[in-house]
Amino acid sequence: MKKVSKQIIGITGSKGALGSQFIKKYKTKFNFRIYNDRVENKKKFEQWLNNNLDIKYFIHLAAISSVYATNRNSKKTYKINSAATINIIKKLNKTKLSNFKYFLFSSSSHVYKPSLKNLVENSNRNPSTIYGKSKKRVEDYIIKNHKKIKFKIGIARIFNFYSAKHKKGFFIQDIKKKMKSKNKILTIKKINTCRDYIDLNQLCEIIFFMLNKRISTSINVGSGKKINLINLIEIIKNKYGFKKKLNYEKKVYPGLFANINLLRKLGYKKRIVKFKFK
Repeated sequence: MKKVSKQIIGITGSKGALGSQFIKKYKTKFNFRIYNDRVENKKKFEQWLNNNLDIKYFIHLAAISSVYATNRNSKKTYKINSAATINIIKKLNKTKLSNFKYFLFSSSSHVYKPSLKNLVENSNRNPSTIYGKSKKRVEDYIIKNHKKIKFKIGIARIFNFYSAKHKKGFFIQDIKKKMKSKNKILTIKKINTCRDYIDLNQLCEIIFFMLNKRISTSINVGSGKKINLINLIEIIKNKYGFKKKLNYEKKVYPGLFANINLLRKLGYKKRIVKFKFK
């Protein structure tokens, strides 16, 4: 029986929560060509690309994503999340690749204007965070230049997910740290809002689905189920036995939670698993 060769995928962000999990899950299906240097280093990326002219797909996951890091250095955020990503797309488009078919850009729900309703793909893109603005710049470039680009591009607008690899600047990890403080009352502003958390393993499956189908549009990648952050904090309290009292405003604030009807319409049939964290 003839051995079927693995399809070759270039990938950035391989050490991150999503990248490392995706590689672990699909290492038997794909031949991963990992780009480990700085994404903003044009010379290094060009050298890497010239040594990997046979890639068929490219998954771009590398980004500054934590609230803490993006707010601390907005210039660096735009340089890495926006300018470097656009340069990678341009370089892939100019280089003579033997069999290149598809580029997957990991965008974010943060490109949307927060809303009290679930978000569809044509909802208002008016980000309120530096992270969201940096991702929107790339989306705008792709939308404006898609006719000039020789390969298909899929935009995965990823909603929240949890990983033990997440550190400072991610909601669950930050709340766990605050719960360990000496104060008996935890006061958090603008917490009465909803988010959408998707299981990390299922997130990987949807990325695989987009690759396999070569979906060339913007897709909400979420669970389609909203969770109020107050309720999420209570889950964290109960799981770890924290006794701290939560003080918050009663006012309800707009949030970010997905409508995944388009994902379903395009053929993703798997049941959405319940989000859990360790």
